Amino acid sequence: MQHYLLLVGALRSLSRAEHPPGMTLDSYLLRALSIAGWAPSFVDCAVTGASGPHSAFVPQLGGVVADAVAPPGAVRLDPATLSLLGALLSGDWEAAQDSDDRTQAQASGVVAAYTQYHLERGLRSLEHVERTTA
Repeated sequence: MQHYLLLVGALRSLSRAEHPPGMTLDSYLLRALSIAGWAPSFVDCAVTGASGPHSAFVPQLGGVVADAVAPPGAVRLDPATLSLLGALLSGDWEAAQDSDDRTQAQASGVVAAYTQYHLERGLRSLEHVERTTA
Protein backbone atom coordinates (compact mmCIF):
# COMPACT_ATOMS: atom_id res chain seq x y z
CA MET A 1 0.00 0.00 0.00
CA GLN A 2 2.86 2.40 0.81
CA HIS A 3 4.38 1.88 -2.64
CA TYR A 4 1.03 2.59 -4.27
CA LEU A 5 0.51 5.82 -2.32
CA LEU A 6 4.07 6.91 -3.07
CA LEU A 7 3.56 6.29 -6.79
CA VAL A 8 0.23 8.13 -6.85
CA GLY A 9 1.82 11.08 -5.04
CA ALA A 10 4.74 11.20 -7.48
CA LEU A 11 2.46 11.02 -10.53
CA ARG A 12 0.23 13.73 -9.09
CA SER A 13 3.25 15.94 -8.47
CA LEU A 14 4.48 15.40 -12.02
CA SER A 15 1.08 16.09 -13.56
CA ARG A 16 0.69 19.32 -11.59
CA ALA A 17 4.34 20.35 -12.14
CA GLU A 18 4.68 20.93 -8.38
CA HIS A 19 8.44 20.25 -8.43
CA PRO A 20 11.12 19.77 -11.08
CA PRO A 21 10.65 16.34 -12.73
CA GLY A 22 14.19 15.16 -11.96
CA MET A 23 13.83 15.98 -8.28
CA THR A 24 10.46 14.24 -8.16
CA LEU A 25 12.02 11.12 -9.67
CA ASP A 26 14.99 11.21 -7.30
CA SER A 27 12.72 11.61 -4.28
CA TYR A 28 10.46 8.81 -5.51
CA LEU A 29 13.38 6.42 -6.04
CA LEU A 30 14.93 7.13 -2.63
CA ARG A 31 11.62 6.73 -0.85
CA ALA A 32 10.67 3.58 -2.78
CA LEU A 33 14.02 2.00 -1.93
CA SER A 34 13.49 2.99 1.68
CA ILE A 35 10.07 1.31 1.77
CA ALA A 36 11.67 -1.80 0.25
CA GLY A 37 14.23 -1.92 3.05
CA TRP A 38 17.19 -0.24 1.32
CA ALA A 39 17.06 3.16 3.01
CA PRO A 40 20.32 4.98 2.38
CA SER A 41 22.16 6.75 5.17
CA PHE A 42 23.15 10.35 4.45
CA VAL A 43 24.37 11.36 7.93
CA ASP A 44 25.54 8.49 10.16
CA CYS A 45 27.93 5.78 8.97
CA ALA A 46 26.01 3.01 7.20
CA VAL A 47 28.53 0.41 8.40
CA THR A 48 29.47 1.33 11.97
CA GLY A 49 26.62 3.66 12.91
CA ALA A 50 29.15 6.33 13.94
CA SER A 51 27.53 9.74 14.20
CA GLY A 52 28.04 11.94 11.17
CA PRO A 53 28.23 13.88 9.14
CA HIS A 54 30.43 11.78 6.85
CA SER A 55 31.30 12.56 3.25
CA ALA A 56 32.39 9.22 1.72
CA PHE A 57 29.46 7.73 -0.21
CA VAL A 58 29.52 4.02 -1.09
CA PRO A 59 26.31 2.59 -2.63
CA GLN A 60 27.42 -0.98 -1.91
CA LEU A 61 27.68 -0.21 1.81
CA GLY A 62 24.35 1.62 2.14
CA GLY A 63 25.24 5.29 1.98
CA VAL A 64 27.80 7.49 3.69
CA VAL A 65 30.52 5.80 5.68
CA ALA A 66 33.15 6.91 8.19
CA ASP A 67 36.66 7.49 6.88
CA ALA A 68 37.90 4.44 8.81
CA VAL A 69 35.76 2.08 6.69
CA ALA A 70 35.66 4.02 3.41
CA PRO A 71 37.30 2.08 0.59
CA PRO A 72 39.99 3.83 -1.45
CA GLY A 73 38.47 5.99 -4.18
CA ALA A 74 35.10 6.39 -2.45
CA VAL A 75 33.11 9.31 -3.82
CA ARG A 76 33.16 12.34 -1.51
CA LEU A 77 29.97 14.39 -1.34
CA ASP A 78 29.80 17.99 -0.19
CA PRO A 79 27.47 19.00 2.65
CA ALA A 80 25.00 20.69 0.27
CA THR A 81 24.54 17.48 -1.73
CA LEU A 82 24.08 15.40 1.42
CA SER A 83 21.54 17.91 2.68
CA LEU A 84 19.63 17.74 -0.61
CA LEU A 85 19.64 13.94 -0.58
CA GLY A 86 18.29 13.93 2.97
CA ALA A 87 15.57 16.43 1.97
CA LEU A 88 14.57 14.29 -1.03
CA LEU A 89 14.42 11.18 1.14
CA SER A 90 12.25 12.88 3.76
CA GLY A 91 10.08 14.83 1.30
CA ASP A 92 11.26 18.24 2.55
CA TRP A 93 10.54 20.11 -0.69
CA GLU A 94 11.21 23.56 0.73
CA ALA A 95 14.81 22.60 1.53
CA ALA A 96 15.22 20.59 -1.68
CA GLN A 97 14.17 23.40 -3.99
CA ASP A 98 16.67 25.80 -2.41
CA SER A 99 19.56 23.78 -3.90
CA ASP A 100 21.57 24.93 -6.91
CA ASP A 101 21.89 23.15 -10.27
CA ARG A 102 25.31 21.64 -9.53
CA THR A 103 24.09 20.17 -6.25
CA GLN A 104 20.97 18.77 -7.94
CA ALA A 105 23.08 17.18 -10.69
CA GLN A 106 25.42 15.56 -8.17
CA ALA A 107 22.48 14.28 -6.11
CA SER A 108 20.83 12.82 -9.23
CA GLY A 109 24.00 10.90 -10.01
CA VAL A 110 24.12 9.52 -6.48
CA VAL A 111 20.46 8.47 -6.62
CA ALA A 112 20.97 6.77 -10.01
CA ALA A 113 24.05 4.88 -8.78
CA TYR A 114 22.40 3.82 -5.52
CA THR A 115 19.19 2.71 -7.25
CA GLN A 116 20.91 0.78 -10.01
CA TYR A 117 23.22 -0.96 -7.56
CA HIS A 118 20.35 -2.18 -5.39
CA LEU A 119 18.14 -3.16 -8.31
CA GLU A 120 21.12 -4.96 -9.89
CA ARG A 121 20.32 -3.47 -13.29
CA GLY A 122 20.45 -0.24 -15.22
CA LEU A 123 17.37 1.95 -15.50
CA ARG A 124 16.97 3.00 -19.13
CA SER A 125 14.04 5.24 -18.18
CA LEU A 126 16.34 7.65 -16.31
CA GLU A 127 17.39 9.23 -19.61
CA HIS A 128 13.76 10.16 -20.39
CA VAL A 129 13.27 12.45 -17.40
CA GLU A 130 14.28 16.08 -17.63
CA ARG A 131 17.36 16.56 -15.48
CA THR A 132 19.12 19.65 -14.25
CA THR A 133 22.58 19.93 -15.75
CA ALA A 134 25.56 21.44 -14.00
